[in-house]
Amino acid sequence: MNTGLGEQALREVFGPSGSLSHALAGFESRPEQLELAESVASAIGERVPLLAEAGTGTGKTLAYLVPALASGGRVVVATATRALQGQLVENDAPIAAGALGRELRVAILKGRENYVCRRLEAGFDGLGEQSLTLFADDDLAELESLRAWARTTVTGDRSELEFEPRPSAWSEIAVGSERCLGPRCAYASGCYAELAREQAAEAELIVTNHALLLADVVVRSESEESRVLPEHDVLIVDEAHRLEDAAATWLGGRFSLRGVRRLVRDIERTHAEVGRPAPRALLDQVERGAEELIGALAPHEGRHRLDDLTVERESDRGASVTELLEQLGGSLKGVNEELDSLARRAYATADDVLACLAQDEAGTVAWAEAGQLQWARVDVARALRESLWDEGPTPILVSATLDHELVAARLGLGRAASLRVPSPFDFDTQALIYLATDMPAPGSASYIERLVSEVRDLCEASRGRALVLTTSYRVLNELSERLTAVLSYPVRAQGQAPRERLLAQFREDVESVLVATQTFWEGVDVPGEALSLVVIEKLPFQVPDDPLVAARCERIRLEGGDPFSDYQVPTAVLALRQGFGRLIRSRADRGVVALLDGRLRTRPYAHRFLEALPPAPVVSSIADVEAFLSVSAPTG
Repeated sequence: MNTGLGEQALREVFGPSGSLSHALAGFESRPEQLELAESVASAIGERVPLLAEAGTGTGKTLAYLVPALASGGRVVVATATRALQGQLVENDAPIAAGALGRELRVAILKGRENYVCRRLEAGFDGLGEQSLTLFADDDLAELESLRAWARTTVTGDRSELEFEPRPSAWSEIAVGSERCLGPRCAYASGCYAELAREQAAEAELIVTNHALLLADVVVRSESEESRVLPEHDVLIVDEAHRLEDAAATWLGGRFSLRGVRRLVRDIERTHAEVGRPAPRALLDQVERGAEELIGALAPHEGRHRLDDLTVERESDRGASVTELLEQLGGSLKGVNEELDSLARRAYATADDVLACLAQDEAGTVAWAEAGQLQWARVDVARALRESLWDEGPTPILVSATLDHELVAARLGLGRAASLRVPSPFDFDTQALIYLATDMPAPGSASYIERLVSEVRDLCEASRGRALVLTTSYRVLNELSERLTAVLSYPVRAQGQAPRERLLAQFREDVESVLVATQTFWEGVDVPGEALSLVVIEKLPFQVPDDPLVAARCERIRLEGGDPFSDYQVPTAVLALRQGFGRLIRSRADRGVVALLDGRLRTRPYAHRFLEALPPAPVVSSIADVEAFLSVSAPTG
């Protein structure tokens, strides 16, 4: 790997008349973008980890792609969202290559579950009428559409589909890591997932997601010779603020009814394909035992942490399920490759039961929820440090919102260089913050009525053009239903259509309102007039009794810290900044962020939230909002 571009060479790329200005129409030279590019180049050259916060509008993807590609090594970029992956592959990577005056081999690498399995799809032709009764009628109808597509696809990638398949139907023909026979499969030479990996092995830039990056960590921890990602020299983690939660899940595990039923279905199907009777009685025992165990541990809605007393009470039931799964595995071995693979899945499922019920393992937390048991690591710092950061590819972690101290500690990046680059946008003239007054406490009798009234008045002032962000599905559903009745503008709600389709409708139908929660707090990019108002219902604190959140807080308390001040507030601040970031997406944008949480006026910690937001004027009058939005948007 060479030393890449020096400072002068980077200025010749990112300067006002640099090569990027020729490769990208409408390019604007930004000092912030150049500063980030220089820091990335320096980190790669010195092989030092970098934590970089790059405010909205910095142009961070080009700022890290250009120096990374110029270094001459293979680069992996891992993101949290599909939208950013598509932007990187379709737009930013070709632009960066053009600015460097070179050709570039790019590959997007997804998990195996995104590809149709040729073996499973072909297996349907050999199933008789009796075997087809294993499938729900709705799944059978959709499977016919999926199989028709599978006969014509070139890539086998589900993203080609013009409809969103039912998860239960897609899972019947998807590869899936636990169902893959690998090189032993008769269809291995034409496997779509393997072809995608072969293309990635030849690429100079590989775009993937956090999940696959962490799957690589898990696989390599089991065998140094196994890899999900090819060897690479530079690792860029974009949307890095989401890596800790992804790591906690991927470095943990789960035992689910859905997984057990899929295992049972696959065993029945494989026996039907080879003309052997399935071990029906044992399969029934396994499925019934799993239902009883999970039902006993998850009797109520929501997540429930598994404590020692509960686990001890159900230990006999758990031992019975484990024994049945091991017995099932033993009954499948030694017949053929496919049944051997199913035997390994049965043994692995037994291990998952043990892991979920192992309360004495330090650093983990287990919980039960509808249909599954799950466990996760409370602290991922050591695992990530040993598997990703130490003596591996140079890590560059980037996000529009980062708490450097929090991220460095929780991701095990204590020796990282740090950079904070502000947004180039002029928030003082482009944005306004509306701070509601006298809002009742969330959950009080008058809260929803007042919330509906505030949001209605704000949306009327903005003539629709609003994204309303809630912190729960309950409020989302009630608010969207009531707004539909009182607003003269179309109201759409998360869940009515796939995410990208909702956003496309929101962009096209300019005078409309979109009510959403969770994933819509980030990754939403709607520049222009269609989004002139972002309403934030409540401060986005994590649910305090969520098992993983509670376990993290306990750990901080045991270490002598203050969980609320040291973890819950900083985490909520980052989430609020993400929500605020949906508003101003270009220099031509103009709009209002409305904060409707009364605690921003009454609680001692309120200043931490307000000081973390961009420096926009603050008002408390709907008339001021209406007056601000009536002014023409800036040009340029």
